[in-house]
Amino acid sequence: MNNNRLFRILSAIAFASVLGLTFLFSSCTGDDQLGLDLQPPGDLLNAKKTDTISIVTYSQKEDSVRTDKTSQSLAGFYYDPVFGSIKASFCSQVRLSGVDVDFGDNPVIDSVVLHLEYYSVYGNSKQNNRLTFDVFELQNSIFTDSAYYSNSPISAGQKLGTKTFIPNLKDSFYASGVPFAPQLRIPLDKNFGKQIVDASAMGLMSDNTTFESFFHGFCVIPSNQTTNGSLVSLDVMSVNSGLTIYYHNDTDTLDYTFLINQACARYGHFDRSFIGAEPNFVNQINGDTSLGNQNLYLLPLAGAKIFIKFPHLQSLNSSFSVIINRAELIIPVNEADITESIFPRPASLSLAKINNEGENAYLPDQIYGESTFGGTYDSDSKSYRFILTRYIQDLITGGETDYGLNLMVSGASIYGNRVILNGPENSTPMRLEITYTQIN
Repeated sequence: MNNNRLFRILSAIAFASVLGLTFLFSSCTGDDQLGLDLQPPGDLLNAKKTDTISIVTYSQKEDSVRTDKTSQSLAGFYYDPVFGSIKASFCSQVRLSGVDVDFGDNPVIDSVVLHLEYYSVYGNSKQNNRLTFDVFELQNSIFTDSAYYSNSPISAGQKLGTKTFIPNLKDSFYASGVPFAPQLRIPLDKNFGKQIVDASAMGLMSDNTTFESFFHGFCVIPSNQTTNGSLVSLDVMSVNSGLTIYYHNDTDTLDYTFLINQACARYGHFDRSFIGAEPNFVNQINGDTSLGNQNLYLLPLAGAKIFIKFPHLQSLNSSFSVIINRAELIIPVNEADITESIFPRPASLSLAKINNEGENAYLPDQIYGESTFGGTYDSDSKSYRFILTRYIQDLITGGETDYGLNLMVSGASIYGNRVILNGPENSTPMRLEITYTQIN
């Protein structure tokens, strides 16, 4: 390499670095121009563009996702003709709303209610399908400092209550004339309430540590598995969620609420079955990777992720002589999916590079923020798009080893939204569009 050529490469890279730092602290440059001014104007005259880079991609089964400490908890069952069925359950501790609890003289239980604020419903929510949830006492202790996954078992003890209902996210709940956010209210056995009152008399509600050794928590498990079901997302962390005992004693009518908050250990459990799912999906996750050339299947809640790799990317490069002006991965949705009206697409997807240990790692382009990096569904182009300029540059000239990428649904442990995507040989294909400059 002669000195003039080396000087031009180093100048271009230095200019790109300075501009990158400027972009990081300024919002004046639009997303659509990211990378296009990484070169001096004279070099842009030599810019080339390609969208024919080879892509190897296919769906893979996701064994589990982490489900503890999530912002919402899921329960329900539904069957999806493309992806099969899912049954979601969850468990949680409850905590005292005050120490040294005293229910007074001769307390009598009027009712016990587990109340959980609704967050959303996914699946056949428009068909008014009835669900049945059973509530059980949690048989074993769970801990806030432990990690729990979608395949972590839930040990259900004695049954506390059950409810058959139609999810209703519109009508408020009224107490003493005061409206509260819509909530699922499951009546529990009064004998359970009496056990709590007796525990208080024995000093087992003096503090949370003592109480949690007596009552480990509860779990919510769907019992009916209908063809047309739905998945209910519950905001268990809401101030409107908890477990309340309504009672009266010799002097007054009262209630006492056990809280669900950040100090409570909790996690979700998902049971998936691919029986009855679309054969192309099942065969793909079972190893026929060639099927990914046409259609790809992305399923959260321990369903399926998508592997992506660019095996012939180095064909662009010759002696470290390429500067990437812009690289964008465009992933169209499969518009032939007639089930999308019942099972809507995800609002956004996430993309991670795979490191040398096979784990997900951040992509360098994420330094500019998620709004620039991409992943949000674009209803106009019917696609998801990611900016990968720095990542592609690193693969070509930065010494980055290509272990591939993992494409996932954002919030894969709390959202049910799934999607069918187009592969690289589809008529409307997944493609990597690269604008680059060849340094001579």
